Amino acid sequence: MDNLERHLRYEVDLEKYESRKREIECGKENQHGGMMDGLGQLKATIPARDYFRWQQYKPGCWQDKQFVEEYLRDNPALRTKSPDKRTFAGGIA
Repeated sequence: MDNLERHLRYEVDLEKYESRKREIECGKENQHGGMMDGLGQLKATIPARDYFRWQQYKPGCWQDKQFVEEYLRDNPALRTKSPDKRTFAGGIA
């Protein structure tokens, strides 16, 4: 029984470490944001493990806008940086 507890603690710690590592990698990828041809604006990158775990726990949750907003609030590194919305008006000042 003691070995089982040690094994489970190790696995949980390992999963937390890997999750944080994936979050950092997604944050690096999301620095550039932008448009996806034919799909519109990229808003976030959701790791597959998170997506399927939440989908299993709460079916249909990813169609709920409030759930997605809360998920991105709790995981800000997964949100894509939006492109600069300022436009150049042209002309000489």
